[in-house]
Amino acid sequence: MTTTPMAARICLLAALLPASASAQGWTEASVARLAAERAPAVREAWAAAERARGAAEGAGLLPNPSIAWERQEAFDPNAQTQDILTARIPIDLSGRPAAERALADLDALAAEATAESARSLAVAVALEAFYGALAAERRAELLVGAQATLDEAGRVMERRRAAGEASGYAEARLALEAELARSQLAESRVAASAQRAALAALLGVDETPGLVGDLDATAPAPIEALLARAEARGDVAALDRADAAASRAADAAGWAWVPRLDVEGGYNRVDGPVPGHGYAVGVAIEVPLFDHGQGPRARASAARAAIAAVREATLARARAQIRAAHAQLEGLRAERARFAEATGAAAELLATAATSGYREGERSLVELLDARRAVVENAQRRLALDLAVRLADVRLRGATGDL
Repeated sequence: MTTTPMAARICLLAALLPASASAQGWTEASVARLAAERAPAVREAWAAAERARGAAEGAGLLPNPSIAWERQEAFDPNAQTQDILTARIPIDLSGRPAAERALADLDALAAEATAESARSLAVAVALEAFYGALAAERRAELLVGAQATLDEAGRVMERRRAAGEASGYAEARLALEAELARSQLAESRVAASAQRAALAALLGVDETPGLVGDLDATAPAPIEALLARAEARGDVAALDRADAAASRAADAAGWAWVPRLDVEGGYNRVDGPVPGHGYAVGVAIEVPLFDHGQGPRARASAARAAIAAVREATLARARAQIRAAHAQLEGLRAERARFAEATGAAAELLATAATSGYREGERSLVELLDARRAVVENAQRRLALDLAVRLADVRLRGATGDL
């Protein structure tokens, strides 16, 4: 019987794993969508933004007009009554209402910027967990493939035992190696299950379906193009809208000193010794002695400064993250390619030579087990590099606002 080399089996299993996953399994897109919708921090941040938006709906409204009725009565000897029905219309030509509304809009937009940052962070954390769980499943499958070498060695050992050629040392050594491999495989399966459970908890669901995806990542765009995209991040765009609201508030607050007017007009009827009727009018003007709009002006000025500072800090942090993630991704991709080229042929040759050599009696059991460990460590190192590349890609996309 021809035995497939161990390294080839490992590669074959890794290639077939996505195809064997459920068509209903989670992909990167579905995990990102669930994180954006269900992550507790995101829901809390958007709830705060909704509260701020609700508060803005009632800010800066003009005062309502009013209707009043007044009755005056004088007793004998000159008894008479007077009824006055008036309508009062407040007229606010100052910038106070517009400033208050713009400031409330600013608070809502700032809350939306915070929610957008929380959403992007939650998606990045969820995707890191997703790819960590995917890598854990790949490691378990890798160890299943590596078990083939021990199975083949066990069959060879059985033939040699039947022929009276197997030593007790070799049998004990193979048995110990087999148990170590089973334990490692069991641990890897527990780790994969724990990773899936952690992902489910992160997304607020009871369990995860199959995971569908790969650990590869394309080459990043040039650093200049990525840095330019930081301006379009969701949180930066929300801060830009908040800055526009702060500018509107500052413009409106410049007119907050304008006095407010109250205009009254109505009908006046007198009933008594000398009955009659007529009209009633009145005007009241506010005297801005103490409050002449200094509050809205100060709030608008402080808001503009605060928004500008937050935006500058957000962009600086994003650009620093982009540079770091870009350098890390390029470096890891280069190391992955170098390592694969440097070890791929040697690992394949080692696995093939050791397996066939032991079967034919040309190599010892110790050589076979040593080759197996080297090939498994090589495959695990390649898997670790694949995961590191994918996580660096997630961090880069998170920094540019692509998540």
